[in-house]
Amino acid sequence: MLVEVCSTSIQSIKNAALAGADRIELCTALELGGLTPSKGLLERAQELNLLDIHCLVRPRGGHFMYTDEEINVIERDIAYLKELGCIGVVLGALTEDYHVHFKLLERWKQLAGTMYLTFHRAFDVVKYPTEALQQLIDLGFDCVLTAGQSEKAIDGFKNLCEWQHQFGDQILIMPGSGVNATNCLKFKTAGFKALHLSGAAPLPTLTPPHSIDSEISFLTQPIFESNQANIHEVVNQVKD
Repeated sequence: MLVEVCSTSIQSIKNAALAGADRIELCTALELGGLTPSKGLLERAQELNLLDIHCLVRPRGGHFMYTDEEINVIERDIAYLKELGCIGVVLGALTEDYHVHFKLLERWKQLAGTMYLTFHRAFDVVKYPTEALQQLIDLGFDCVLTAGQSEKAIDGFKNLCEWQHQFGDQILIMPGSGVNATNCLKFKTAGFKALHLSGAAPLPTLTPPHSIDSEISFLTQPIFESNQANIHEVVNQVKD
């Protein structure tokens, strides 16, 4: 079973590799659902050459209906990833009535060339998911990251199983969100071929040498990192 780890730092990538993961979804700002990582982070991740890097392209948090300027940014990012030799790109876009934006994705598929294409969790708000899956298959997408139109994949398990049964031989259905050592085996038993998780744990926080105003409390927010032990627990259960 393929294990993809959502990582936001170089140390997270190293931890995932040591834990036996198969590939990385590289991003930043997990608290916003993930955003496009910096050029420096991406280049260093590629230099490590530890695991295949699939880069998230998402210019901001919030909904998945993009302006012309945002589309321009996304397309510049896709072109850069292709030039850098990134193996995969993770993206998505919807129309204002919550359908897959077929024309836009068709263009992005052409821009991406041979890069592996994953449609991200924008899928969890599409209006007609089975229709959307068929469209993504027609577009040539390789994978769909989804929690079954729920907050957590375990809560969307019924939908995920239905889509796996209907489309699993045509596109990789990859459950993600809330996947951990307590529930990962349920997805394997149901026949899924891949799982997505962060395995994140907070690092020790630093206490400022003096009290700070609540308006700048972001300075003491915890830092989360993909934890080797958390990932290894999952890998041990789902690897054949």
